[in-house]
Amino acid sequence: MNTVRSDFFQRSSEVRRYFRFVISAAMDVVEIGVQKSSGALLATHERDELLKTLKASCYLLLYNLVESTMRNIVEAIFDEFRAEGVRFDDCRAEIKKLVLANFRARNPDKLLNKLFDLARDVVTETFESKEIFASNLDAKTIRETAERFGFVPPSSKTGWAMRTVKDNRNFLAHGNKSFSEIGKDTTPHSLRDARKQTVVILLLTIRSVASYLAAKRYLAANVAA
Repeated sequence: MNTVRSDFFQRSSEVRRYFRFVISAAMDVVEIGVQKSSGALLATHERDELLKTLKASCYLLLYNLVESTMRNIVEAIFDEFRAEGVRFDDCRAEIKKLVLANFRARNPDKLLNKLFDLARDVVTETFESKEIFASNLDAKTIRETAERFGFVPPSSKTGWAMRTVKDNRNFLAHGNKSFSEIGKDTTPHSLRDARKQTVVILLLTIRSVASYLAAKRYLAANVAA
């Protein structure tokens, strides 16, 4: 999990710096002094439109943090299974269900040459990282992921702002709304809430998974430990 933590803190720092600049610009603490090729500064209405784009882009950066961190977390779990040679029969019920679902989604002909030890290899060889999530990551999805693997989910008392992050990211990614449309309704307060809640939930999840792996609670024998 050290690599997961390192990547999270690096990306989180990048997000924090960008949010700090955008929020400062939105509150007129800093001036967006962009010059045109002619040398003239942008007009007021041009700066306002640019600010809308900058605010909307916050959601893309934040969702990228969520997606990359959660993907890294799940990959770290399966890396642990591989390193420990975890066998299907030893897994807790949640993991068995997950492995069986993964197996059903795979082509048996392609798997055959990889399963030298069926009880062991089926746990990891049926896993496909590109299929982990489908552009719908928010606090609810993260808690559902915790339930699927059997690690302690982050508190349900925070994370409501992550739904807005997910929705706005999808609106932008699929062209349902423009950057201007989303940016005009985005306030500094809403951006602060979104970043804070997202970072808190991801950090709690990283800590929970680290404890889960350290105690090997993916094994049936350690479920009550």
